[in-house]
Amino acid sequence: MKYLVTLLLGLAISSLSYGQQTTRETNKTSGIIAHFSLGNGIAGGAGLGLLDTTRQQTKTKTPVVTLGADYRIGRRFSVGLITGYQSINVIVSDSANRFLEEGNINRIYFGIRGLWHYGRNDRVDLYSGFKLGTVSFSTGQITGALPRQSVLEAQNNRTRYSLGIIPIGARFLITDQFGAHVQMSIGAPTFLSGGVNYMF
Repeated sequence: MKYLVTLLLGLAISSLSYGQQTTRETNKTSGIIAHFSLGNGIAGGAGLGLLDTTRQQTKTKTPVVTLGADYRIGRRFSVGLITGYQSINVIVSDSANRFLEEGNINRIYFGIRGLWHYGRNDRVDLYSGFKLGTVSFSTGQITGALPRQSVLEAQNNRTRYSLGIIPIGARFLITDQFGAHVQMSIGAPTFLSGGVNYMF
């Protein structure tokens, strides 16, 4: 995680420095950019409640898989859709570390985002923005719990709203249409992510 943060900040600084030396406005003024990425999701809302002091939990999380597309509006702005999925396995035990139950929790995100693009490098697109969406939790198979007594099932079948910001992200063109990206964000579905993008 520290490596990704360092890489992102380093690329941002270098691309801004390079942008001071060129006068070309290089990013397309319109078009659709599709993107696929893997990221690290905190998933703090999955599992036991924050006020539950009688039980403890162990979480095993998969990477967050995200898919989306942005539509460029002029040189500086874009709007887009994004969806994400993560699976969290939770093992619940009591205060004496005795097993109570185990189950999988599905976390699905669907939202919109608005981005502001800056920098003048013809191969690097820097951006910041905001996102608004919903996060839905649902439980899969649960073992160990008595019928109608599963705390995982009781607390992890719900939907909530999520508001987040994207402090910085960067897209890098490898060809005229295909590229890669890294992004730091606050709020669901990911904290740090990286992947590929394709410009139509």
